Amino acid sequence: MHFVYVSQYKVDIGPHVFPTEKYDLIYRTLKHEGILDERSIIPPVRPRDEDLRKIVTEAYLDDLIHARLSPRTYPSEMPVQHNIIDVQMLCCNGSLQAAEHAMEEGGCYHIGGGFHHAFPDHAEGFCYLNDVVFASTLMLEKGIGRIAVIDLDLHQGNGTAKFFEKEERVFTFSMHQEHLYPKKEHSTLDIGLDIGVGDDEYLKKLNAALDRIFNDFKPLLVIYLAGADPYVFDRLGNLSLSIEGLIERDQAVIDRCVNQQIPVAIVLGGGYAEDVHDTAEIHSNTARVLHKALGTKN
Repeated sequence: MHFVYVSQYKVDIGPHVFPTEKYDLIYRTLKHEGILDERSIIPPVRPRDEDLRKIVTEAYLDDLIHARLSPRTYPSEMPVQHNIIDVQMLCCNGSLQAAEHAMEEGGCYHIGGGFHHAFPDHAEGFCYLNDVVFASTLMLEKGIGRIAVIDLDLHQGNGTAKFFEKEERVFTFSMHQEHLYPKKEHSTLDIGLDIGVGDDEYLKKLNAALDRIFNDFKPLLVIYLAGADPYVFDRLGNLSLSIEGLIERDQAVIDRCVNQQIPVAIVLGGGYAEDVHDTAEIHSNTARVLHKALGTKN
């Protein structure tokens, strides 16, 4: 099993709710447990501009390359800095590499990515570049004809939904807290949850949605955005999932993929727990579930 990661992901963004230290914590945790080692790490590289132009406008890409404060970049809620933008460019390639290796090995885990709020012409919600859209777009070009994006972040994947709203080869599914940022776009399937939803209701609705995706759409690749922010102690949301419930969530998605031999590429998305170690543990659990599922299958 391979992991996509580079130490630059722990980028200094100054005082901010987004915990970039989680990436290093996940990496060190999984390395300590023997789930990954240096031989299993795939370092991402900067994508070519011609490939980035497939998901963003020329004017917006020029702003990003020059880290220019403009009406297109300022909605990101992140500092407009080269180091931050460069990391999100790396994440685009990282999620693509995760998808490519998943096709070869059944699954791959990107210790990064999930910047699902970015649009083709502007940044939004901590996101400059939508790595999920980038990976999906280039995998479509490689001939993968049915891709399911399963987005289980606390917040709707609005940028992803908007980009693929007329693309029948991509099934976008988002289950999120309804009365919360962002302004909603139309995914192929949206499930908006009320404040306070916990493990039982969440898992019931998730499994019903997965039945539809796997039985009716029959994806050839799943990109799973495994956000840590549905957690009960997340600072930016009001869902009430426990760490154990989030493990069951991961198992519901990953076990279906592995049992049906559908490649799954995992990206992280958000997580803003009061204790960053909780966020890192939730993300690490997703890797543990994938590692176990692939090991059992093999």
